[in-house]
Amino acid sequence: MSNRIASLEEKLSVSPGHSFHRYSLAQAYFEKADYKSAADHFKKCVSTKPTWMMAHLFLAKCEYELGNIGSCKSFLEQTILLAKEQGHEDPKEEAAKLLEQCNSA
Repeated sequence: MSNRIASLEEKLSVSPGHSFHRYSLAQAYFEKADYKSAADHFKKCVSTKPTWMMAHLFLAKCEYELGNIGSCKSFLEQTILLAKEQGHEDPKEEAAKLLEQCNSA
């Protein structure tokens, strides 16, 4: 386990409701290609803050890597809606591109 992951897990053990630490931990797992652990933490992020667009996008990427295409599509569709509402063009385009890949698979 990396020092970053260990440090973030320790911070979460002290403050389990701290959403930024949880998102950072999910990112660290994602970077290590531990998509299952990353997805678990991203899911907690979106359950506590349903409008967290980037958490939805990374959760979709995790689901894609895990082969859960149906779930991936659902999170991508939500990402696109949130990106439109929040005025984020780049994540919207990234989500649309991955959704296209899912639909042609």
